[in-house]
Amino acid sequence: MADLDRADVLRLIDAAAPDSPMVLGLGGIAREMLAVAGRKGNHFISLDAMGQTVSVALGIALGLEHRAAPGKVIAIEGDGSLLMGLSVLSTVGHLKPDNLVVYVLDNGVYLATGGQPTASADIDLVTAATACSWRGAREVRTADELAAATAWALTTEGPVLVRVRTTTAQLPAGYFLEDPAILAEDFRRWLRAQSPQKEP
Repeated sequence: MADLDRADVLRLIDAAAPDSPMVLGLGGIAREMLAVAGRKGNHFISLDAMGQTVSVALGIALGLEHRAAPGKVIAIEGDGSLLMGLSVLSTVGHLKPDNLVVYVLDNGVYLATGGQPTASADIDLVTAATACSWRGAREVRTADELAAATAWALTTEGPVLVRVRTTTAQLPAGYFLEDPAILAEDFRRWLRAQSPQKEP
């Protein structure tokens, strides 16, 4: 069964949730999303913060509990980065934000540093998430499975996790380096415009 190319996965997620807040993992995920979707206000790049993407998305999801938020908060993370901060699975499961969706794009390697293998081949992330009291988790390998899992994730009470098996193919994309403070402020401005405080 052939796995998906990461760029195709990112295209599908962006098309399915074009106005949802998205926290993008560093490296190839961020660069390829910029290549396939362009610079968008709802995309926050977790630059130079390996292992923190899901934690950042969790904070945003919790912060939007009392706002008219624009859809689900989506984290798009790599397997190596998630494994660096794996304890976040238990924190998410404990706090249970109902508006959080996490995609783990799992190519089995640290692609940015030469393709060294990660430990993901020996870890069942779906079982780990459900054991940590997430409300749902799925693993997908094909475009049809990804489309179905995305429709499910965007309409199901969270937190939910979708593990997507991807190839090691890389879309040619330019190097991205910007001041993280600017990235955060741009995202805050977009978020304030999209999610005004609810009336008491």
